[in-house]
Amino acid sequence: MIGQLFGILNEGGIFMYGILVTSIVSLGVIVQRLYTLWFAYRMNVEHVHGTVSQLVGAGDYSRATQAVSGSHPLERMLHAALLRANRPEKEIRRAVETSAVIELSRFRRGTASLPQLSNLATLLGLLGTIHGLIISFSGMQGVDAATRQAALSKGVAVAFYNTFFGLTVATVTVVAYLIVSGKQGRELVRMEHATASLVDQLLIANDAARPRPALQMQK
Repeated sequence: MIGQLFGILNEGGIFMYGILVTSIVSLGVIVQRLYTLWFAYRMNVEHVHGTVSQLVGAGDYSRATQAVSGSHPLERMLHAALLRANRPEKEIRRAVETSAVIELSRFRRGTASLPQLSNLATLLGLLGTIHGLIISFSGMQGVDAATRQAALSKGVAVAFYNTFFGLTVATVTVVAYLIVSGKQGRELVRMEHATASLVDQLLIANDAARPRPALQMQK
């Protein structure tokens, strides 16, 4: 089986190996993204937000901070907000935004490369196809019929192998990107909603705790 695979790669030419490398890189990114989104960063966002919101409502900021002391991006953003819970609104929002830049970038890492890898596989397949056509036409000049037939067969085989392999890798990569980006988008919306809700709750709590000026009684 492996021998047949390498035989096809050799028959397809140098661009087949380029597509193979692209497919390996794409597979690595896909596996990393699937593991990250479905296992490593798996979290019940609503439960975590509900727990933190309940603790903040009870005024227990210490336990709320401990509840989000993990390494999940949402936990780190909520933790950044809670560390500045008694600060002005501008400082709370700046802390959350600074944390979000780092954590959401880490959460999305690798997804954006999948469309580029798909395009690369398609382009390498196209180059291999053109290479096969060049072989076919270059073998038709000044030679006997048998040699022309052999060159034509070889060129067509090179072109078809590269086209099929390139488009297959590109299609699989695009499908994986759609699945990954859909899951990632849903999780981002849930995290952003939880973070915004906590920030609003902290601001409301700070506003309620702020002393009010005493009203002067009219004489």
